[in-house]
Amino acid sequence: MLRNCLLMVMCCLWTNAASAEMVTLKTAYGTSFNAYVAGPADAEIGIVIAHDRWGLADEVKVWAERYGKQGFRVVVPDLFDGRPVLRDAMAKMVMAQTDPEWVVANLHGAIDDLKRRQDLVAAIGWGYGAKHLYQIATSHDADIDALVAFYAMPQGNQQALERLDTPILGLFGRRDPAFGIDVLDAFQQTMLKLRKNLDVVTVNAHSGFVNPMSASYNAAASEEAWLAIQRFLKRHFTE
Repeated sequence: MLRNCLLMVMCCLWTNAASAEMVTLKTAYGTSFNAYVAGPADAEIGIVIAHDRWGLADEVKVWAERYGKQGFRVVVPDLFDGRPVLRDAMAKMVMAQTDPEWVVANLHGAIDDLKRRQDLVAAIGWGYGAKHLYQIATSHDADIDALVAFYAMPQGNQQALERLDTPILGLFGRRDPAFGIDVLDAFQQTMLKLRKNLDVVTVNAHSGFVNPMSASYNAAASEEAWLAIQRFLKRHFTE
């Protein structure tokens, strides 16, 4: 009941049904995947959103519509190929059964679709999705112009980190046990030594703080993160 009420309120604030729809896109392998798109097709800037462990849920679509109403063209690929995720145990099972190569292929397909019309493309991901966006950003064929990552850090050795040429905004909850002060400080120091463009913003919350359906949801922290993203995108795309 609470979930439905929250989504109704959010949709009333941000949804523009006429400009949002499900579409079918292609990967470089020729395979198909579904994606949720929002915003004007002729926008100058595109955003690809990589969902977390809960899949292409309604709350993710609301975020897409929120950016779409700001004038961005947004594509949210379904990384789980339509499989619903209703419980934590189910999320773990779906992630375990999902080939990371196809997740990256779907994300590349979404980015390629945006690049056909948009001059610049930003990527925003939470947790599971953010980890795969980092994989793309550290590859030799990275084609994103800015990266926003919630609750995640890039994996790999220094050689992989040296390939990170994309401006990054990392968003973390200070009460998230996975990312203590020492961990975040070491991350920032490493990126500084490598002369990488990294901003880190921490909020007084646990992981999952932007998801209204999560027990860790924190409205104040979510708004703080939203404003940080606005500043980040403005600095890299409009100034």
